[in-house]
Amino acid sequence: MSGGRWNYGQCNLGYDMYPNSDVCYGLGEDTKYREYTKSVKAARQANPMCDKQISELVYDVLCLIYSCDWYLSGDTGEADYLEDVQFFKKKWLKIKPEDAVRVEIDKSVSETKDELYKNFGISMDEKEVLRQ
Repeated sequence: MSGGRWNYGQCNLGYDMYPNSDVCYGLGEDTKYREYTKSVKAARQANPMCDKQISELVYDVLCLIYSCDWYLSGDTGEADYLEDVQFFKKKWLKIKPEDAVRVEIDKSVSETKDELYKNFGISMDEKEVLRQ
């Protein structure tokens, strides 16, 4: 392995918070998915966030960070990472794909506008005047 893009920080945090769970999705094979299901149960049982649902969400975020770390480090391929992204989104982001696209477009347009205002030195007060 390459050493990790983020020096395995997510692993250290994950193992501290969820000592009886592997903090990775490892999806793709049935045996790996069974291991994930087992780890999620252990994560919920550990309940480091004092709320089982939030503990599971944080666990899944750490799994996704782990997946991204391995992808960016060249340890796994893009397809593996994208599969994990889709799994996470399907589980946690209950939004129709077409609505998600619209939301992303709106956010991107807003961020681009803010960046342009910043680059041209237009203050927040001036932005409000320009929008009216």
